[in-house]
Amino acid sequence: MPQSFDEHLEAMLQDCNDRVNSVEESEGSEEEMLDALINRGSVLSMMESYTSALSDFNDAVDIILWMEREGKRVDPGSFVRVFVSRGELYGDRDQMAGDYAMASTRLGEIGENTKFYDRKKIIRMCMDCCEDLLDSGYSGETHPFIDKLHEMLTGREDSWSKNRYIEMLNISAQSMAEMKMDNEAMEYFSDAIDIGISLSEKNLLEDLMSLIFAFVSRGDIEQRKGLIDLHLADRKVAISLLEDLMSMNKLDDITLLIRLHQDVANTYLTLNMVKEAEEHLMREVMLNMDGAEEYIREYVGRKA
Repeated sequence: MPQSFDEHLEAMLQDCNDRVNSVEESEGSEEEMLDALINRGSVLSMMESYTSALSDFNDAVDIILWMEREGKRVDPGSFVRVFVSRGELYGDRDQMAGDYAMASTRLGEIGENTKFYDRKKIIRMCMDCCEDLLDSGYSGETHPFIDKLHEMLTGREDSWSKNRYIEMLNISAQSMAEMKMDNEAMEYFSDAIDIGISLSEKNLLEDLMSLIFAFVSRGDIEQRKGLIDLHLADRKVAISLLEDLMSMNKLDDITLLIRLHQDVANTYLTLNMVKEAEEHLMREVMLNMDGAEEYIREYVGRKA
């Protein structure tokens, strides 16, 4: 009988414990202990044993700092992995940003065959760090990770890389928008839209929401800048794409669609275009009713 995922993790943890004990008993090198702690901390994180994982990564940081004081080289993959992993575990956003900043100092040294990383893992790690930093209000700290994403994605023509490139453009634009660099942000969102449409036409776009996000976000900037015609045009495209997803039962949450209909209606009302506003207001009402009916069905189902 095949192992369950939990049983697989338990077996991995036992192997990691054995390795840590073995290095301790044989008085192995600092690098061997560093690798052993990274592996065990990673498994503990997957098992949601966050306190124990954090303890391992704290010990790993202590080893790194000691090695550097002694003039010993720390592998760049190990260095980045430790500080990113510990940063992810912190509940405090300042501590997280500090560890990500430390990791960023050696991003330039990691590549496709670095210890603990391959190309796709580097890209995903940089994406995750950017999203964490943006969510925590540290948009200015995303640049080293965005630069690494540019390095890893520019010039790649495979569909996986193209889809990640759209995500990178959206992240770059979001970072710029939060720093009030609206013109630059609009350019990046426009590039994301162009590539997203091209991939969609070829049936290669993995996540339509990445394209919708670009339209919505560019529309937000256009609204702030008073570019009403462009704002309405982007809102309508986003609405159309969301309505298509809903018609295919692929839209899990209609909140954004409701908000966009409401926003377009309010914009038309400010322009005294009542008939156009009514169309979107009626659709908003219908969506809210559908959402209420769905909630009632789920509630009754839970009570039954």
